[in-house]
Amino acid sequence: MTSPKIVSCSPAHSEIISLLGKEDLIIGRTTYCDYPKGNLQKKPVIGSWIKLNYEFIQELKPDIVITNNKVQEKIAYKLKDLGFDVYHSDPLNIEQIYLDILEVGKLINAKNESEELVKKMKLDLEKIREEGKSQLHKPKVYVEEWHDPPTVSGNWVPELVEIAGGQYSLIESGKRSAPISIDKLFEYNPEKIVISWCGFGEKVDIIQVLNRSGWDLLTAIKNKEIAVIDDSLLNRSGPRIVNSTKKLQEIFFSKVPA
Repeated sequence: MTSPKIVSCSPAHSEIISLLGKEDLIIGRTTYCDYPKGNLQKKPVIGSWIKLNYEFIQELKPDIVITNNKVQEKIAYKLKDLGFDVYHSDPLNIEQIYLDILEVGKLINAKNESEELVKKMKLDLEKIREEGKSQLHKPKVYVEEWHDPPTVSGNWVPELVEIAGGQYSLIESGKRSAPISIDKLFEYNPEKIVISWCGFGEKVDIIQVLNRSGWDLLTAIKNKEIAVIDDSLLNRSGPRIVNSTKKLQEIFFSKVPA
């Protein structure tokens, strides 16, 4: 079976393919496909997250175009209408991320490698869970995916918080991220706030959050227990959710510097 030439419109899948040792199959990527560093950055850019150069994609003649997330659903349909073979996925929890990686493994002739990767992810997350069990107190956590309006992180994030040793009852696992009311947040009163705004990386001004009107009575704000996690770690449905879970655990069980 020949290995397919791939245009990846999904940063998560660019990571997956690269970590499966098949980076050479990628013949086009988006500006957001920025990990792993190195050869991936030398690939032709076909656009951004939702603005793509369809003519350029046609010139590249891929065997498969990969799209991801509900945001790229319309793009997937348009690409199909243009005659491309499209693989679209929209995982909302950890189990679906595993299944997605295994499916990509089949697509790119890396079935064994994908099975090994999923196995390693499971073992790594279980190790983090065991480390979290030694902590007597499980802090109440609020993870924010967007700032205007304040949006609580859903999808697989509730599972990651729980594995890391925190409490997270603001939204169920598998539910899409959603705006949160100030009343609900005050009722919950988080002890830790984690900021992971889409597209910001680590370039978030924590002072901006500390100074939000009416938020000063929240325990996390009073104690300045606010941390930032690069959204590419936490919000991408790929292998680095393990890294983000480890970072969450470090945040939960160490004093965050003001």
